[in-house]
Amino acid sequence: MVDAYNAIKSIYHSYVLAQPNIAPGLLDIYKRHPGYSRQLLLELGLSLSQPPSVLITGSKGKGSTSTIIASIMQAAGFKTGLFTGPHLVDFCERVRINWQKIPEAQLIRLVDKVMHNVDKIQGSIPEDHYLGPVGTVLAIALLWFKEENTDFHVLECGRGAMSDDVNVMANRWSVLTPIMFEHQDYLGPTLLDIAANKIAVVKSGQELCVSYRQPPEVTVLLKSLCRAVKVPLKLGGEDFSVGVASTGLEGSTFKYQSLLRKSQFHIPLAGRFQAFNAGVAIALAEEVVPGISDDVLQAGLDSARWPGRCQLVAGLPPIILDGAINAESAEYLRELVTAGQKPLYIVLGVPADKDWQGVIRTLAPEGEIVWLTNASNNSLVFPPGDEALAEGKKYNSNIRTTQDVADAFDEAIAAAGTGGAVVVAGTMSLLRDAKIYIQSKLGRECDE
Repeated sequence: MVDAYNAIKSIYHSYVLAQPNIAPGLLDIYKRHPGYSRQLLLELGLSLSQPPSVLITGSKGKGSTSTIIASIMQAAGFKTGLFTGPHLVDFCERVRINWQKIPEAQLIRLVDKVMHNVDKIQGSIPEDHYLGPVGTVLAIALLWFKEENTDFHVLECGRGAMSDDVNVMANRWSVLTPIMFEHQDYLGPTLLDIAANKIAVVKSGQELCVSYRQPPEVTVLLKSLCRAVKVPLKLGGEDFSVGVASTGLEGSTFKYQSLLRKSQFHIPLAGRFQAFNAGVAIALAEEVVPGISDDVLQAGLDSARWPGRCQLVAGLPPIILDGAINAESAEYLRELVTAGQKPLYIVLGVPADKDWQGVIRTLAPEGEIVWLTNASNNSLVFPPGDEALAEGKKYNSNIRTTQDVADAFDEAIAAAGTGGAVVVAGTMSLLRDAKIYIQSKLGRECDE
């Protein structure tokens, strides 16, 4: 049997084979073929509809909303399978049952089990097609969930839903987090292009779609689709509301109101936006589990965790990790870190296909020193150093670039000393680098 590295590598084999044959510049709808993932799941004898599942998509907050939903369902007594991506440090983080990661040995065993079917599908498709890696990992997750007799699944989509391998599932519920400009080279140039990809998670036969408050033009499109496919819509700002009473690194206290309750809750995840993510999760849970009590909802919130999202790593200097990749999410982070009244030493690494200018514009003015760097993930493309530096100097004269992410961390930790705080923000691959650095070089623990 292969080791973990080669098992994970084999998951991407179909994708790697197809890449040289795919015409450049194609949108996802023309180059991704989730039907192959459906074929894989069915050939493995996996149900697309049982146990019941909820699919989560959007532009920001998918992962944390997914984990909050899973925590609430677990508190309500459901053995809950959770599928998310990407991972921070360990590939096994993508697949969990009641928050416990799939053991590495089980991952390797199940990769070995599915590869015969994967290879058979690969041998029958055109050379510019591929079986999506996410579909293969989903198959592995569902096999493990089946073996462990889970009774509810929380499944996070990738950058879209229309062409997403996870969206082959016959999910009973769908959840939309905020939809923003992102992945325009893959989803389309306009906000409505992006929204059309995302809201394809809503399909005929579902019991309910729950959505965060959306931009007006997205709301119109979402309401139109829900009417067309006869899926009830529960929309933030209209059918339920969230009001934040207080927020800080220890979490947020918020008021939640719907037709079913008017209550106050606390979410221990840092960042004001997590209160709104929790509100979406509650809005779903009170429909999925009729009569669910405030105590059970709060127990679920209390156990929720999501590393890398406004995550405080204790010690001197304190380190805050956040996956801000656009101006809106960076603004939430800015509000949080500036409330602490410590000098801030900021490390930023946002890929070129994200809103890197918006993140720099929002966060760079708050730093004593700012480092612009690249994550070690070679598959990501970052803006040219001179271009990023010129952008940064509009907002902070004490800004520098380095391609070596470890050098950026070394310098930021040294500069912050015991009186400042280090903020690391950007792509999840950068946060992965930061967590490995923190654990190996600083000897501090980071939650999984």
